Amino acid sequence: MASYTPPPKTPDETAFLVGVKLPASTFEDEQENIAELELLATTAGAAVSGSIIQQRTRLEGATYIGKGKLEELAAAVEEKGINLVIFDDDLAPAQARNIEKRVGVNVIDRTELILDIFSKRARTRQARIQVEIAQLTYALPRLKRLWDHLSRQAGGIGTKGPGETQLEVDRRKIREKISALKRELAKIENRTKERRKNREELFNVTIVGYTNAGKSTLLNRLAGSDVLESGRLFSTLDSTTRRVELPGGSAFLMTDTIGFIRKLPAHLVASFHATLLDVEEADLLLHLVDASSPRCAEKISVVNDVLYKVLGDRPSAGKQGFIPTLLVLNKADLLDAGTSSHLDQKYAEAVRVSAATGEGTDELLDAVGREIRKGTTLARVTVPVADGRTLALVEKAGQVVRREVEDEDVVFTVRLRRRDVGRLEQSADVTILVEESGQP
Repeated sequence: MASYTPPPKTPDETAFLVGVKLPASTFEDEQENIAELELLATTAGAAVSGSIIQQRTRLEGATYIGKGKLEELAAAVEEKGINLVIFDDDLAPAQARNIEKRVGVNVIDRTELILDIFSKRARTRQARIQVEIAQLTYALPRLKRLWDHLSRQAGGIGTKGPGETQLEVDRRKIREKISALKRELAKIENRTKERRKNREELFNVTIVGYTNAGKSTLLNRLAGSDVLESGRLFSTLDSTTRRVELPGGSAFLMTDTIGFIRKLPAHLVASFHATLLDVEEADLLLHLVDASSPRCAEKISVVNDVLYKVLGDRPSAGKQGFIPTLLVLNKADLLDAGTSSHLDQKYAEAVRVSAATGEGTDELLDAVGREIRKGTTLARVTVPVADGRTLALVEKAGQVVRREVEDEDVVFTVRLRRRDVGRLEQSADVTILVEESGQP
């Protein structure tokens, strides 16, 4: 007797993607945006059935795309059994409603798609709160007036004239919820800052980069950890910090952060401020790039733009007073000879690695070591033998090069971060031996 074989599981949603090319962009730019939107849709669990890009001089106020293209979209939805349409740019509430009326299926935009992915990927309480704040902030101006009749309710004794509409009530509740979540997030942020104080003794290196550039893979390779690695976008929403040992016995802390993408909404950057504190407080940024991507130069620019938003008046540009940044070209194992030579010429100061195979990681650690030494100075620190607290502080504060006992004192030759010198001077006799950076 023949047995029944169930069909393979298919995604719940079949999506169709829509983009618009305006005069300020190129058709190649919009194709890249649509390709990334497809990755986002796949990450969210949808099957992408097709896409269209309309070239326009300006956006259509009522429906975003033109009437003819809207009819073409409606026909594709019916023909292919589409149940979700995703636009590459943010839609106004009225635009989304008008498009939905014509195509007859759910219509969302890029921000809604990203928020859906974030809500599925959030694991910690901090990440979940950040996602909820972003969702509520996005929803606030988009509330539909489901109870329009309440806006005409009559006033009476003890009422405020016509009374509040349901829309106003909903908006007030959302604002109150956002305020409460922000207060809770601030408490979590304060606790996080306290934990960070406990690791201030070590140099902090933070990995930043476009999503799916291999940040978690690099952290695992250098620290021997087991952070989740995934080929999908936004596999990491929470920062992860691990200790990495350098040749010679010194160490630093390395942090993996959330990835960036094109058109990352400003309110998402604001909502994830607590997570991005690792960027603000880094001693060194590793800007990791997927060197095998044909658009890696544009992705470098996207990340720099987001860093500028995060850091405000302290953009990461490698200039004096800013956070030092080391460009790291990842996935070197996937490069052909021509691309490799081109990248060497264009990014001569960059370090090339393969987080997957380990190629170039020794050179990367050497480069990090040099950056660490640039921010340090060699000092002679004299501490009474009986002062155990200060002795422990010196051991933790820097790399001890030499340790000698002279009468009733312990004399250290130690390489310190410049910001730790003042802290030690309050407890010990500190003499700077080498002002300039360099090896002892």
